[in-house]
Amino acid sequence: MFDFTTRVVPYLTPSEREEVVSLLSSSDLAFDEGADAVALVEDTGGAVAATASLFGSVIRMVAVSASCRESGLSAVAISALMEAARVGGVSRLFLYAKPDKAARFASLGFRNLAESGSAALLETGEPGVGVYRKYLFEKRAAPDEATGGAPGKIGAIVANCNPFTLGHRYLVERASSACRRLYVIVVEENRSLFSFEDRYAMVEAGLSGFGNATLLRSGSYAVSDVTFPTYFLKDRSELAVASEQARLDLSLFCRLYAPALGINARFVGTEPDSAVTRAYNEAMKDVLPAEGIEVVEVERLPAPDGAPISASAARRMMSSGDISKLSSYLPPSTIEYMREKSLL
Repeated sequence: MFDFTTRVVPYLTPSEREEVVSLLSSSDLAFDEGADAVALVEDTGGAVAATASLFGSVIRMVAVSASCRESGLSAVAISALMEAARVGGVSRLFLYAKPDKAARFASLGFRNLAESGSAALLETGEPGVGVYRKYLFEKRAAPDEATGGAPGKIGAIVANCNPFTLGHRYLVERASSACRRLYVIVVEENRSLFSFEDRYAMVEAGLSGFGNATLLRSGSYAVSDVTFPTYFLKDRSELAVASEQARLDLSLFCRLYAPALGINARFVGTEPDSAVTRAYNEAMKDVLPAEGIEVVEVERLPAPDGAPISASAARRMMSSGDISKLSSYLPPSTIEYMREKSLL
């Protein structure tokens, strides 16, 4: 635009940071450190009139000064980041926006994936949600193959499985027996102790014997840095933020997974320890039934000492070198895989 200049910078100077924080605050948005790039749209006096930040493949912290909100400067800032991402080899981008502002970014190629009360998640570029939806349709069991427990019930479990425990297997067992077909969706985000490839392989081995269970990868569309970043930042998350992001993640589940796979039930374990995961479970109970999806919460399987079996407890044992009780937490298939891969 003629009266403004646009810069994309890898970091902010102290004065730029102060301006960006103030601009975000005026739009009821919080500032987060760690952006890979920040777009600054400045007026003729050098004041920041609009900004947007790129975190990996996610554009967020988009704000425009009150006097310029009808001038299209948010699109200018986002376009600058899109070009910087393209030059850097990033072909697919996600964008957080206010729900009432989401439609204006269609001209930039963004499609609306999901909405919560205060945020919309948009996507542009390839491989996009259409490619992943095709993957889900290809994995969907044919009617004559979906023969498990209860007629008509198609269930889903979404889990990180870091690593796959006896608790996970117990949840699968309960869900499998209650469903005609069960989809086990493994979180693909690589922010865990074990890589996605290892976690997926451990789950695959652990599902042996469950003839009505289908294993799926999540892509970027379930409990990922894109849809639910506080899941991986439990030590600094605020429950209100976690709850809202859970609703965004669940909105995407309802729009994408449920129709593509025919899911009408979601199974989850109780959460005695993590407040963030508990907030997700509560959001699930609030959001999914209204969309025709039953929420089935299964009590955690206890270890011999009475403590609930969890992946975090198993990781603590491994970290401390005290692996004598691991067989009470992990199925033989997980232990065998870890030993084969020198992970244990």
